[in-house]
Amino acid sequence: MFSSVILAAALLAGQAETEGPASTADSPPKANQAAEGSSKAGSTLSSGELQQAVLRLVRQLNDAQLTKRDAAEKELTALGPSALEYLPQITARTPAEVKDRLGRIRRALENAAVELASRPAVVSLEGPMSLEAALKSLQAQSGNRVVDFRGRFDQQQTPIQVNMNVSNVTFWQALDTLLDQARMTIYNYGGESAALTIISRPSEETSRSGKAAYAGQFRFEAVRLDASRDLRNPANNSLQLALDIAWEPRLRPIVITIPLRDLKILGDEATPLELDEDGGEPEVTPMANVSATELIVPLKLPSRSLKTLRSIRGRMDVLAQAIVETFEFAELERLKESEQKRAGVSVVFEQMRKNQDVFEIRIRVVYDAASNALESHRGWILDNSAYLIDPAGNVVENAGVEVTRQQSDEIGLSYKFVVDGGFKGYKFVYKTAAALTKLPVEFEIKDVELP
Repeated sequence: MFSSVILAAALLAGQAETEGPASTADSPPKANQAAEGSSKAGSTLSSGELQQAVLRLVRQLNDAQLTKRDAAEKELTALGPSALEYLPQITARTPAEVKDRLGRIRRALENAAVELASRPAVVSLEGPMSLEAALKSLQAQSGNRVVDFRGRFDQQQTPIQVNMNVSNVTFWQALDTLLDQARMTIYNYGGESAALTIISRPSEETSRSGKAAYAGQFRFEAVRLDASRDLRNPANNSLQLALDIAWEPRLRPIVITIPLRDLKILGDEATPLELDEDGGEPEVTPMANVSATELIVPLKLPSRSLKTLRSIRGRMDVLAQAIVETFEFAELERLKESEQKRAGVSVVFEQMRKNQDVFEIRIRVVYDAASNALESHRGWILDNSAYLIDPAGNVVENAGVEVTRQQSDEIGLSYKFVVDGGFKGYKFVYKTAAALTKLPVEFEIKDVELP
C-alpha cells in the first residue's frame, strides 16, 4: 500500500545568476550559449548589466524613430527569459505603442521561459582547468550553481586541477565526470538556495559515472538494496530497492508523482520482479534547499539464483514552476484591491492595515490553472519572497505569513511587518511562479547487482 513506500524529498529551487566565461586555462571555457536558451547578450551579462540594458532598451521603445523602436523590441526579446525580472510594469501613463511592444516582448519571453524550463541544459567542458573554473563554466552554460562546501566540513580546500573532455552532454553527465575527477561528491543538505553543494568524497565511496541514468533534467541511481528473509514465514520475505532521484537546481518542482504500478523491473534472462504491494502513486512534495529525493520500492524477494537487476524502467510526472515573476505595489497606505497579472497568475493587493505595532499586508494569488499545485499540504507558495522596500531602498523582510483562504486555484496570504512610523514611500514586493509546466519523465536504470 501507499504507506509501504518511504519518501524523503527536497528541492533546491531557483535559477542561479550566471557569470560570463573567461578565456584563460584557469578560467571557465566558452559557454554553450544555445544550451541556456537565451541570446549571447542575455547569457553573458551580469544581473546588474542586464538590468541596465533592459532599462536602456525600454526607453528606446519610445524613440521618435521607428527603426530604433523596432530594434529595441528585437534586442529586448533576444536578451532571453532572464530579462523578464527587469521589464517595467504597464501603467495608465505608459504610451500606447510602448504598452503594445512590452506586451509582445513579455509574451515572447514567457514562452521562452516555459520552453527553457522544460528541457535539460546541454554543456561542454574541454581541456585542463581548475575545479573552480569548471564550476563557473557549468553555471554560465546551464544556470545551475554548484558551491564548494569543503570549508564548512573542515576539509582541506586545496586547489584541484582536472582535465575534462565532455562535449554537448547533459548537466548531470558533465557534473558526474567532473566530481569523479576531483574526487568529490554531492552533499544534499547544504541549505544553499538554488544551488548544489559538494564536498570531498569519502575514500570508500565509489564513482558516480557509469551507474546513473539520465532523463531530461533528472538523474536516477539505484543506491541501496535491503533483502530480508523471514525464516519462520517466507510470506514476509522482501527486497527493498532505494532509488536516488535528483534534478537540476534551476528546476523548481512543486510535486512529483511516481506511479509504482508502471515500474517494470527485470532480472537475469528478463525475469520480472513483482512489487510486494501495489504501491499506489506516491507523491513527493519537494522542500526548499535540497535537490534530491529517495524512493523506496518494496519488492518480493526473488530467487537466490537471480544475480542482477538488468533493467529498472519507470516514469514520473513533474509539476514545476516555469516562470517566477516579480510584483511590485507602491502607495500602500491608500492601496486597495489592486491587481497585477503576469502570464497565468494574478496577484491582488487587498489591503494594508496596522495591528498594534505590526503592519499586516493581505494579498490574493489566483492562477488560471493551478492543477494540484495549491492543495493544502503543499507549502511551496509559503516560501515565496515577500518584502518591503523603504524610501531609502533598504529591504524589510516579513516577520511571518498566514494563509487566510485556500481554494483549488486561489490562495489568500497575510504578511506581517514590523515598521517604525508609517508606510509612506514604501513598496511591497512579491515573487511567485507566473506559469507552471508539466513534465513527463521516463527513465531506465540498468545492471544493478543484487546482494
